[in-house]
Amino acid sequence: MTWRVIVGTLSLMVTMIVLGFVAVTEQDRMASFTRAYESRKVEVGGAIFENNCARCHGLDGKGSGLAPALNAQDLFDGSRLAAAGWAGTTEDYVRGTIASGRPRPSAFYADLGYPERMPTWGAQFGGPLRTDQVEALVAYIMNWASDYAGATPQAVPTVVPVGADITVALPAGDAANGETLAKSVGCAACHIDLAGTGAPLIGPAWLPAADPDGKSIGARAEERYQEAGYAGKATSPEQYLFESIVDPNVHIVEGDYKNPDGTSKMPKIYSTSLDQQMVADLIAYLQTIK
Repeated sequence: MTWRVIVGTLSLMVTMIVLGFVAVTEQDRMASFTRAYESRKVEVGGAIFENNCARCHGLDGKGSGLAPALNAQDLFDGSRLAAAGWAGTTEDYVRGTIASGRPRPSAFYADLGYPERMPTWGAQFGGPLRTDQVEALVAYIMNWASDYAGATPQAVPTVVPVGADITVALPAGDAANGETLAKSVGCAACHIDLAGTGAPLIGPAWLPAADPDGKSIGARAEERYQEAGYAGKATSPEQYLFESIVDPNVHIVEGDYKNPDGTSKMPKIYSTSLDQQMVADLIAYLQTIK
């Protein structure tokens, strides 16, 4: 009988020690599990973003001519939320916008006239994404917040508009800066298959490999303003490119580049959202594409 009491006592002591060890380490274990889970969620969200959101918001979330940036200070410093009259958290703002969409552009960027509207993505509102997929997207976007920690609210971005007068003398252009601009303001999203998906381009191809006649935008600019049927006012390749950027309805090239109302699919925002130097830089870059 005595040995049974001893064995039972020892077993109880061992059990208590094991349970005590588990209790002491449980918090760290759960924290580690949570970190791994959150990291995996961000990774999943990144894949969903690349497949569904990058076309409009940029591959790195830096925005385009189709939609504003999400990887941006104004989203995380409160500026954009204040302009929209949002009193909740940034995370809830992002979640609600993804799930239910936006029938009108963000008030912070209203003057830039983004042509696209944020569609509904959440399944509960008729969209294609499950709740867990929406949450993964939210986690991915919110992962950028740390880059803007401590930033003070910024003012609404403004520029001195270039206008639509293509006879205005522009400053000398910087082709390297123009290439950067082409990606940041959205040009490349419509004219170059950046993702390599092979999907139809929204606008005329810039690269000769994607053009039906094998000609680049630089080569096209040297010809189009002299072609029969040209409806614009350009008298040089530079003016043709200038006109195409700031007044795209003047001459719409052949192809599926019109809206149902007959207007160009090209955003009509650049005469007011770009300044002279930006346009000069874009033209310089386009003329290097041969």
